[in-house]
Amino acid sequence: MKTLHCILLLLLVVSCKKDEKPIEDANPETRSFYMGFTAFPYDASIEANLNTYAGVVANSDIFLNHLDHGVPWDEALNDMPFPSEVQATLEVSKTGLTPSSKILLTATPISQNRKELAGYWNNNGSQQPLSQFWQEKSFDDPDVINAFTKYCMRVIDEVQPDYFAYGIEVNAEFKEGETTFNAYLTLVSQVYPSLKDAYPNLPIFLTFQDQSFDKTHQETLELTSSLLPYSDYIAMSSYPFLYYEDIQRDADPSLFPDNWLADFRSLDPSKPFAIAETGFCAEDLVISNLGINVKGTPEWQEAYMTKLFNQANTLDAEFLAWFIFRDYDMLYDNTPNPPDILKIWRDNGLLDGNGNQRPAYAIWDDWRKMSKD
Repeated sequence: MKTLHCILLLLLVVSCKKDEKPIEDANPETRSFYMGFTAFPYDASIEANLNTYAGVVANSDIFLNHLDHGVPWDEALNDMPFPSEVQATLEVSKTGLTPSSKILLTATPISQNRKELAGYWNNNGSQQPLSQFWQEKSFDDPDVINAFTKYCMRVIDEVQPDYFAYGIEVNAEFKEGETTFNAYLTLVSQVYPSLKDAYPNLPIFLTFQDQSFDKTHQETLELTSSLLPYSDYIAMSSYPFLYYEDIQRDADPSLFPDNWLADFRSLDPSKPFAIAETGFCAEDLVISNLGINVKGTPEWQEAYMTKLFNQANTLDAEFLAWFIFRDYDMLYDNTPNPPDILKIWRDNGLLDGNGNQRPAYAIWDDWRKMSKD
């Protein structure tokens, strides 16, 4: 979205495997994971950007720079300078973090519909239409593989992250045996070893959703398993307030099991586990066009966070990234014709739209003050 990339530019200008712990341990003394946020702002103003970033840095020990904007395909393939908007977004990761802050950088060659080649990212905004040259290519095209590999290496060199994901929610829409998935398997089978060879000490991985709209749970696990040879971590994306099997079910954490991520973690116990992104609505979520009608409350968000942290500690997670620090009501209201999907995460913040702390904030703060073991 053009608005969000303008926000990043404004921010840049203004800124200068262990033993498992039992899940019933309700009062742990240490946490296994780094914890943090993106700097997704609550409004497009400079003040909102600064406030968001300050809040994220003050309440985190890891920062998620989420490059789900497309790929500057032409520039990457031809070793040209990145568009200024792309470069500014990369710079945000290095702006104002404490010396001890970790950086989680995520990028992807897949579009936001999670099944097609990502759009073009340039100074006109994210996910711009592809030129005919790129439209005619599939994931396994040598130019695509070459361009994306170069892109990954350039963003790694620029940001110097502690963790790098080269695919976002890659199990969401693909199906085993489909031509598109086979092409994507070819891509990761070539990109992954190239990146590991260049950066042997950097954790390099894919991220996975814990739900799918058009696959059974078992099918989702099986497809995830087929991708794990190309991923150092089992890194999950989880937003269980929206239950895909019933998009009108209350966002009550008691309705899903305490160990809802355990099946994915069990796919390969030898690999580290992480929660690459998560969140939970604290208000009702109603999107009539999509048939979504979910009741949410601050108390249920608080209950989810308690369940989440206990599960993350039990599974010995390496890091946990909560996507939204403060509700972006103002950004949503000031965006002309906002897409319906933008509403889904609007009320996921630990601060509400007015900047007031929700009960979940105190849970977050208690865990943040624990020592990381």
